[in-house]
Amino acid sequence: MNRYFYYLIIMNMLINVFMFVPNILLRERFSGSIMAIPLGVLIGSVLLFVFIRSLNRFPRLGVPEILEATPRWFRYGFLAYFSVIFIMAGAIILLAFNNVIMRFINPHISGFNMISAFVVFLVIILLHLKSDKILYTLEIIIVLNIPLVLIVVFEAYTNNYLTINSVFEVGTHVFEYPSWSAISAATFIFSGYANMVVFNRVFKEKINLKHLWFVPIVGLVNLVTSVLIPIGFWGADGVGDLTFPWISTADALNIEYGPIERLITVFILLYISISLLSVTIHWHVALQIIRSILKIERFDRKRRFRIDFAIVGSMGVGVFILQNQLREKDIFKLGEMWLNIRFPSEVFLVILMYFLARRKRI
Repeated sequence: MNRYFYYLIIMNMLINVFMFVPNILLRERFSGSIMAIPLGVLIGSVLLFVFIRSLNRFPRLGVPEILEATPRWFRYGFLAYFSVIFIMAGAIILLAFNNVIMRFINPHISGFNMISAFVVFLVIILLHLKSDKILYTLEIIIVLNIPLVLIVVFEAYTNNYLTINSVFEVGTHVFEYPSWSAISAATFIFSGYANMVVFNRVFKEKINLKHLWFVPIVGLVNLVTSVLIPIGFWGADGVGDLTFPWISTADALNIEYGPIERLITVFILLYISISLLSVTIHWHVALQIIRSILKIERFDRKRRFRIDFAIVGSMGVGVFILQNQLREKDIFKLGEMWLNIRFPSEVFLVILMYFLARRKRI
């Protein structure tokens, strides 16, 4: 069962493209993002380790159940706040992904029509799949997509147009101090552990801490690849003009004698599944948190379904409103603001879990 935990981590590492992590780090490539990478790996790894070690003290319990030991006002306020955090995470991914679909696949389709199709699909999935079934789906998607990710990364690293001098030029700014945005973005790739606030309920055994050692290594490779490959392709200066650096980079890759020559096709197909699954997981966590606040388990099945539909439907309506109100630049600003808020929120979550676990041990 431990493998599903690592799937959650891997999913978060892959989805960083649509959470604007490369955009933020590339924007500050001359002013601290290089130092932000090792700092982000260090901070994210510590938060991950402490959180999982604390959560292991509460087998098969989610954070809503663990917080029963806290005052009611604190529990409800804390859970309501984090439900909004997870709702916004899914909304930002969906908005960014919808933007990419309109730009690179079908520029003539209405953004509202496209996002409507995605929202209807997500509502159906969220209303019918329980936590364990979502984890099974996650496993299938990750196993099928990892080979595609490796193909894209291999082609990027071995491409003749990758200019190492541009990478070295940015590397000379390694001693520049990073901003809060850069640190927040760099730590995001480890945030998959936060989904365990709900999914820990279906884990039959504790997470083995001995196997966590490779997560920082994979995270470091992920961050370095996310930042340095676009720089190598587009130059230290030119990369700053790209809205979606990795999609533009994938568009520049091709396999001359492959069944699909242009890797942008593989890349978009890959992120269709990854994005929809990521939104499903974030919104499922938010749904389960809100359900625990409302204590809807005491209601009959039909009433629970109506409440679930109202909650998920409200999430969809919120995305429709954002889609109509926000432009591309506004979506990026919203994503950056969310990352900056998420970081201290997760630190508070980890500290809280640490003290709750310590009090239980005493």
